[in-house]
Amino acid sequence: MKVHSILLAGGSSDRFNNEENKVYFPIGGKPALSWALETLDNSDKVDSIILVVRDEDWEKTNNVIQLVNPKKLSGVTIGGNTRHESEYQGLLYLKERPDINEEDLILIHDGARPLLPGYLLDELIDVAKKYGASAPGYNSDNLMKKQEFNKEEIQETIVEIQTPQIFPASELWKSYELAKLDKWQAVDTTECVSKYSELEAVVIPGDPRNMKVTFIEDIFKLEEMI
Repeated sequence: MKVHSILLAGGSSDRFNNEENKVYFPIGGKPALSWALETLDNSDKVDSIILVVRDEDWEKTNNVIQLVNPKKLSGVTIGGNTRHESEYQGLLYLKERPDINEEDLILIHDGARPLLPGYLLDELIDVAKKYGASAPGYNSDNLMKKQEFNKEEIQETIVEIQTPQIFPASELWKSYELAKLDKWQAVDTTECVSKYSELEAVVIPGDPRNMKVTFIEDIFKLEEMI
Protein backbone atom coordinates (compact mmCIF):
# COMPACT_ATOMS: atom_id res chain seq x y z
CA MET A 1 0.00 0.00 0.00
CA LYS A 2 1.49 3.30 -1.12
CA VAL A 3 0.65 6.83 0.03
CA HIS A 4 0.22 9.54 -2.59
CA SER A 5 -0.24 13.18 -1.62
CA ILE A 6 -2.11 16.03 -3.25
CA LEU A 7 -0.87 19.45 -2.15
CA LEU A 8 -3.42 22.16 -2.94
CA ALA A 9 -2.01 25.55 -3.93
CA GLY A 10 -4.78 26.99 -6.09
CA GLY A 11 -6.80 29.11 -3.68
CA SER A 12 -8.14 32.53 -4.59
CA SER A 13 -6.98 34.12 -1.28
CA ASP A 14 -9.88 36.59 -1.35
CA ARG A 15 -9.75 37.22 2.42
CA PHE A 16 -5.96 37.42 2.44
CA ASN A 17 -4.81 39.64 -0.38
CA ASN A 18 -6.47 39.75 -3.79
CA GLU A 19 -3.13 40.50 -5.45
CA GLU A 20 -1.18 37.63 -3.87
CA ASN A 21 -1.86 33.90 -3.60
CA LYS A 22 -1.22 33.30 0.10
CA VAL A 23 0.62 30.01 -0.42
CA TYR A 24 3.49 31.95 -2.04
CA PHE A 25 3.64 34.64 0.62
CA PRO A 26 6.96 34.47 2.53
CA ILE A 27 6.99 32.88 5.98
CA GLY A 28 10.26 32.50 7.78
CA GLY A 29 12.12 33.75 4.74
CA LYS A 30 10.64 31.39 2.14
CA PRO A 31 7.30 30.87 0.37
CA ALA A 32 4.60 29.33 2.57
CA LEU A 33 4.08 26.48 0.10
CA SER A 34 7.69 25.36 0.42
CA TRP A 35 7.21 24.41 4.08
CA ALA A 36 4.47 21.85 3.45
CA LEU A 37 6.20 20.58 0.33
CA GLU A 38 9.36 19.93 2.34
CA THR A 39 7.44 18.14 5.09
CA LEU A 40 5.76 15.79 2.63
CA ASP A 41 8.99 15.18 0.76
CA ASN A 42 10.92 14.39 3.96
CA SER A 43 8.40 11.86 5.27
CA ASP A 44 9.43 8.22 4.85
CA LYS A 45 5.73 7.32 4.71
CA VAL A 46 4.87 9.44 1.63
CA ASP A 47 5.61 7.88 -1.77
CA SER A 48 4.68 10.67 -4.18
CA ILE A 49 3.49 14.27 -4.32
CA ILE A 50 1.52 16.26 -6.88
CA LEU A 51 0.89 19.98 -6.78
CA VAL A 52 -2.45 21.50 -7.80
CA VAL A 53 -1.91 25.14 -8.76
CA ARG A 54 -3.48 28.09 -10.55
CA ASP A 55 -2.55 28.62 -14.19
CA GLU A 56 -1.29 32.13 -13.44
CA ASP A 57 1.07 30.85 -10.72
CA TRP A 58 3.35 28.67 -12.87
CA GLU A 59 6.41 30.90 -12.38
CA LYS A 60 5.95 31.08 -8.60
CA THR A 61 5.38 27.33 -8.48
CA ASN A 62 8.59 26.69 -10.41
CA ASN A 63 10.47 28.93 -7.98
CA VAL A 64 9.21 26.86 -5.05
CA ILE A 65 10.16 23.61 -6.79
CA GLN A 66 13.66 24.91 -7.50
CA LEU A 67 14.01 26.03 -3.88
CA VAL A 68 12.86 22.76 -2.29
CA ASN A 69 14.05 20.37 -5.01
CA PRO A 70 11.57 17.67 -3.89
CA LYS A 71 12.57 14.12 -4.79
CA LYS A 72 9.02 12.78 -4.58
CA LEU A 73 7.27 15.38 -6.73
CA SER A 74 5.66 13.43 -9.57
CA GLY A 75 3.62 16.12 -11.28
CA VAL A 76 1.90 19.50 -11.33
CA THR A 77 -1.64 20.08 -12.57
CA ILE A 78 -4.06 22.99 -12.84
CA GLY A 79 -6.88 23.22 -10.31
CA GLY A 80 -10.42 24.56 -10.55
CA ASN A 81 -12.26 27.63 -9.32
CA THR A 82 -13.04 26.07 -5.92
CA ARG A 83 -11.28 23.84 -3.42
CA HIS A 84 -13.56 20.94 -4.36
CA GLU A 85 -12.81 21.35 -8.06
CA SER A 86 -9.07 21.48 -7.36
CA GLU A 87 -9.31 18.28 -5.33
CA TYR A 88 -11.20 16.67 -8.21
CA GLN A 89 -8.53 17.70 -10.72
CA GLY A 90 -5.81 16.30 -8.50
CA LEU A 91 -7.67 13.02 -8.11
CA LEU A 92 -8.18 12.77 -11.90
CA TYR A 93 -4.47 13.31 -12.40
CA LEU A 94 -3.64 10.45 -10.06
CA LYS A 95 -6.30 8.16 -11.52
CA GLU A 96 -4.64 8.33 -14.92
CA ARG A 97 -1.34 7.07 -13.52
CA PRO A 98 -0.72 3.33 -13.94
CA ASP A 99 1.35 3.08 -10.77
CA ILE A 100 -1.54 3.91 -8.41
CA ASN A 101 -3.88 1.18 -7.18
CA GLU A 102 -7.36 1.52 -5.74
CA GLU A 103 -6.20 0.29 -2.34
CA ASP A 104 -3.46 2.92 -2.12
CA LEU A 105 -4.02 5.86 0.19
CA ILE A 106 -4.34 9.45 -1.03
CA LEU A 107 -3.82 12.34 1.35
CA ILE A 108 -5.00 15.82 0.51
CA HIS A 109 -3.30 18.73 2.25
CA ASP A 110 -3.97 22.46 2.04
CA GLY A 111 -0.88 24.44 1.09
CA ALA A 112 -2.28 27.26 3.23
CA ARG A 113 -1.33 25.15 6.28
CA PRO A 114 2.44 25.50 5.91
CA LEU A 115 3.66 24.31 9.33
CA LEU A 116 2.35 20.74 9.21
CA PRO A 117 4.31 18.87 11.93
CA GLY A 118 6.09 15.78 10.64
CA TYR A 119 4.94 13.68 13.59
CA LEU A 120 1.29 14.52 12.85
CA LEU A 121 1.66 13.60 9.19
CA ASP A 122 3.19 10.22 10.06
CA GLU A 123 0.59 9.49 12.74
CA LEU A 124 -2.27 10.26 10.33
CA ILE A 125 -0.81 7.86 7.77
CA ASP A 126 -0.42 5.12 10.39
CA VAL A 127 -4.03 5.56 11.54
CA ALA A 128 -5.33 5.54 7.96
CA LYS A 129 -3.44 2.34 7.19
CA LYS A 130 -4.96 0.69 10.27
CA TYR A 131 -8.53 2.02 10.16
CA GLY A 132 -9.02 3.07 6.54
CA ALA A 133 -9.13 6.86 6.81
CA SER A 134 -7.96 9.68 9.07
CA ALA A 135 -8.10 13.43 9.67
CA PRO A 136 -6.78 15.81 12.35
CA GLY A 137 -9.18 17.75 14.56
CA TYR A 138 -8.32 20.75 16.73
CA ASN A 139 -10.35 22.75 19.26
CA SER A 140 -9.76 26.15 17.74
CA ASP A 141 -10.03 29.25 19.91
CA ASN A 142 -11.23 31.11 16.83
CA LEU A 143 -14.28 28.88 16.56
CA MET A 144 -15.96 29.33 19.94
CA LYS A 145 -19.70 29.87 20.20
CA LYS A 146 -21.37 31.46 23.18
CA GLN A 147 -25.05 30.81 23.73
CA GLU A 148 -27.35 31.97 26.51
CA PHE A 149 -29.57 29.24 27.88
CA ASN A 150 -31.69 29.60 31.06
CA LYS A 151 -29.69 32.70 31.93
CA GLU A 152 -26.55 30.63 32.01
CA GLU A 153 -23.79 31.17 29.53
CA ILE A 154 -22.77 27.99 27.73
CA GLN A 155 -19.57 27.93 25.75
CA GLU A 156 -19.50 25.40 22.94
CA THR A 157 -16.21 24.28 21.47
CA ILE A 158 -16.25 23.58 17.75
CA VAL A 159 -13.68 21.15 16.43
CA GLU A 160 -11.87 22.41 13.33
CA ILE A 161 -11.01 19.60 10.94
CA GLN A 162 -7.53 20.31 9.65
CA THR A 163 -5.62 18.68 6.81
CA PRO A 164 -4.15 16.37 5.63
CA GLN A 165 -7.20 14.15 5.28
CA ILE A 166 -6.44 10.61 4.12
CA PHE A 167 -8.68 8.07 2.35
CA PRO A 168 -8.32 5.06 0.06
CA ALA A 169 -8.01 6.02 -3.60
CA SER A 170 -11.10 3.97 -4.52
CA GLU A 171 -13.35 5.84 -2.06
CA LEU A 172 -12.10 9.23 -3.18
CA TRP A 173 -12.51 8.53 -6.88
CA LYS A 174 -16.03 7.16 -6.36
CA SER A 175 -17.15 9.97 -4.05
CA TYR A 176 -15.92 12.81 -6.24
CA GLU A 177 -17.41 11.29 -9.40
CA LEU A 178 -20.78 10.96 -7.66
CA ALA A 179 -20.51 14.54 -6.43
CA LYS A 180 -19.85 15.67 -10.00
CA LEU A 181 -22.96 13.83 -11.22
CA ASP A 182 -25.00 15.51 -8.49
CA LYS A 183 -23.42 18.90 -9.27
CA TRP A 184 -22.58 19.18 -5.58
CA GLN A 185 -19.42 20.48 -3.92
CA ALA A 186 -18.08 19.73 -0.46
CA VAL A 187 -16.32 22.03 1.96
CA ASP A 188 -13.50 19.54 2.36
CA THR A 189 -12.52 15.94 1.65
CA THR A 190 -14.16 14.36 4.68
CA GLU A 191 -17.53 15.93 3.86
CA CYS A 192 -17.50 14.56 0.32
CA VAL A 193 -16.49 11.03 1.29
CA SER A 194 -18.95 10.87 4.21
CA LYS A 195 -21.79 11.88 1.87
CA TYR A 196 -21.15 9.17 -0.71
CA SER A 197 -19.46 6.46 1.33
CA GLU A 198 -19.93 4.59 4.59
CA LEU A 199 -16.26 5.12 5.40
CA GLU A 200 -15.69 7.62 8.20
CA ALA A 201 -12.34 9.18 8.95
CA VAL A 202 -10.83 8.52 12.37
CA VAL A 203 -10.22 11.98 13.83
CA ILE A 204 -7.05 12.30 15.88
CA PRO A 205 -5.83 15.36 17.82
CA GLY A 206 -4.47 18.02 15.50
CA ASP A 207 -1.82 20.61 16.30
CA PRO A 208 -2.10 24.41 16.75
CA ARG A 209 0.96 24.84 14.52
CA ASN A 210 -1.03 23.30 11.68
CA MET A 211 -3.13 26.44 11.43
CA LYS A 212 -4.52 27.73 8.15
CA VAL A 213 -3.51 31.08 6.72
CA THR A 214 -6.75 32.93 6.09
CA PHE A 215 -5.97 36.55 6.91
CA ILE A 216 -2.75 38.54 6.62
CA GLU A 217 -2.56 38.62 10.44
CA ASP A 218 -2.10 34.84 10.45
CA ILE A 219 1.33 35.29 8.88
CA PHE A 220 2.54 37.01 12.07
CA LYS A 221 1.28 34.12 14.22
CA LEU A 222 3.16 31.62 12.07
CA GLU A 223 6.30 33.74 12.20
CA GLU A 224 6.13 33.62 16.00
CA MET A 225 5.75 29.82 15.91
CA ILE A 226 8.79 29.49 13.66
